[in-house]
Amino acid sequence: METTNIANGTFVLEMLRAHARWLRAESDQGRCILAGATLNGMNLTGADLQSAIVRGTTLLDAELSGAKLSRAIIDAVDFQRALLGGADFAEARISDSDFGSSWMAEAAVSDAEIRNTGFRKSNLRGARFQGTLLESCRFPGATLSAACFNHSRLNLCDFSESDFSDAQFIRAQMEGSRFLSANGMDANFTSSRLKGCDFARTDLARARFHRADLTGSQLDRARLRGADLREAQLGGVILSRADLTGARLGGAMLLAADLRGADLKGARELTAQQLAQARTDEYTVLPNGSHGPYRRNSGAERTARE
Repeated sequence: METTNIANGTFVLEMLRAHARWLRAESDQGRCILAGATLNGMNLTGADLQSAIVRGTTLLDAELSGAKLSRAIIDAVDFQRALLGGADFAEARISDSDFGSSWMAEAAVSDAEIRNTGFRKSNLRGARFQGTLLESCRFPGATLSAACFNHSRLNLCDFSESDFSDAQFIRAQMEGSRFLSANGMDANFTSSRLKGCDFARTDLARARFHRADLTGSQLDRARLRGADLREAQLGGVILSRADLTGARLGGAMLLAADLRGADLKGARELTAQQLAQARTDEYTVLPNGSHGPYRRNSGAERTARE
């Protein structure tokens, strides 16, 4: 099957028309391949590039708002500072690409496969990553507020210093990912699996971890004020110096959880058995406001209101 290759001189508009005919199955020729092309600053608003192949191409500062790139193969493409608001990347396969400082608010990236790709300081507010596989992707300083990662898989990704407040990670599966010093206020990790993840110094005020499995993760100095950790798997999790004031911990597994130096003042629904299984020290502030270590039959597991 022949393809249209803009790198060999095909005019952009002609390329898009040929690709549209190919998509409609009016022709077995004309599938768009962008190989080694330079399209910096080009206006491709709303362009239909579904199932296109884009490799080794630069689209710096390009206008791609509302573009259709679902099922596209995107490899080693430079989208830095591109405008991709509302673009559709559903089921796309993206690798070794750079979306740094791009505008991707409300972009649809569901059921895609994204590997070794950077989103440094990009704006992904409200973007939808449902069911997407993300491996070795980098989001430092990115805006991900109200983004949706439900049922996604995230392996070895870096969200350090990003803003994922109000983001949804329901039933997501994460392994070895970093959220250092990020803002995750009101994020929702209900029923998610967070194996070996690092949330050190992250603001997770009012975040929901109901029935989440955080085995092997660490939340040293994390801010978890008012967080929902009911029935969470926290066995062996590092929560040293974390702020857990007012958090809900009913039914949480705390066997060997490190609560040394943590502030549990006002933490609710804790039992004597839970606290006795955790590691506390003289710097731990217990639910009733007294200092640890926790001692059985002290009643310190109850808040002043209980």
